[in-house]
Amino acid sequence: MSELQLNPDIKAFARDDSRPSGEDLRPPQGLTRFYQLANNENPLGPSPKVIEALAAVAPTLSTYPKYTDIDLRRAIAGVLGRGISAEHIYTGCSGFESLELITRAFLAPGDELILSSPTFTGAYSKISLPLGARVVDVPLEPETFAYRAEAVLEAVTERSKLIMLCNPNNPTGTIISAAAMAKLMRELPERVLVVADEVYHHFVDDVDYPDSMQYVLDGKNIVIVHSFSKAYGMAGLRLGYGIARPDIANYIAGLQRGFHQNKLALAAGIAACADQAHVQKAIAYLREEARWVSAQFDRLDIKHWKTATNFLLFETRIPAADLQGRLQARGFRLRGQTGNGLPYGMRLSLGTREANAAFIAALTDILSAA
Repeated sequence: MSELQLNPDIKAFARDDSRPSGEDLRPPQGLTRFYQLANNENPLGPSPKVIEALAAVAPTLSTYPKYTDIDLRRAIAGVLGRGISAEHIYTGCSGFESLELITRAFLAPGDELILSSPTFTGAYSKISLPLGARVVDVPLEPETFAYRAEAVLEAVTERSKLIMLCNPNNPTGTIISAAAMAKLMRELPERVLVVADEVYHHFVDDVDYPDSMQYVLDGKNIVIVHSFSKAYGMAGLRLGYGIARPDIANYIAGLQRGFHQNKLALAAGIAACADQAHVQKAIAYLREEARWVSAQFDRLDIKHWKTATNFLLFETRIPAADLQGRLQARGFRLRGQTGNGLPYGMRLSLGTREANAAFIAALTDILSAA
């Protein structure tokens, strides 16, 4: 009998039971609380209507959910407007799975996915390398993190299938401009699909942000991915969706398993769509926190980048791994960016004013003692 052959790309992404979440973290000895500022979560939480919907559904969990997600897709389409219908939408268990369904639908061994680091590289690699695809990196401009559309176009080969755009970009918080997006959509070969990962789109307040939805309405080769994890405050439910012209959306949806959305997610998503006032409250709150924290960074002469998201990228003179340890000892968890090629880079997820002010005080103290 021949030896079982394992895919080495899958082994590279082995499960990690040691990685802590916010719920796993405990305050260091002598501290009363721990601030989780690493995962870009919404500190205001979900709409009260979502909580009510979950409570109403809970007693029925012994039976299967509806086989179709049509009611959720109609609710999403109602929020998006502009002529987007349920047929333009497919749903996934998180924005991550919504992206993964795309790669499963369009990538084959030897195909290429083009991304631009620093970005959400780990996730994009995890959903493409095990399929036998190749990840091609065309880095952003190193100082401004501007998207290099011309360089991306030059990197396209006969094997290129997907262009992955994280917009706004994680971890930089920057946007890909409307002009850069237009150049791609105008000059890419018809066989290449653009994937616009726009899970942070709610927080954007920039006239130069591209109107990706119009490309869908115009029938272009594009899939937009959104999530309920950020502005909707529902990261724990793992609910996301994609938007594309109907033939593409239906093709991707063909990969969904039966009963692919559970009852809680279906009910929560519909309820969340019905409370846009709560979403707008969260957006306004986090935009104000971004302005406040940016002002504190300016006061402390800390290098940072203008953000279009609910997080900020900043650098200090202390290596990120060292600073992350010092902050954690004081009760703060942030995300160091050494793995993204930024040895001094740190990503701060915006929290409540209390959390943000406490972080600034701790950082000030650490820097003054360095």
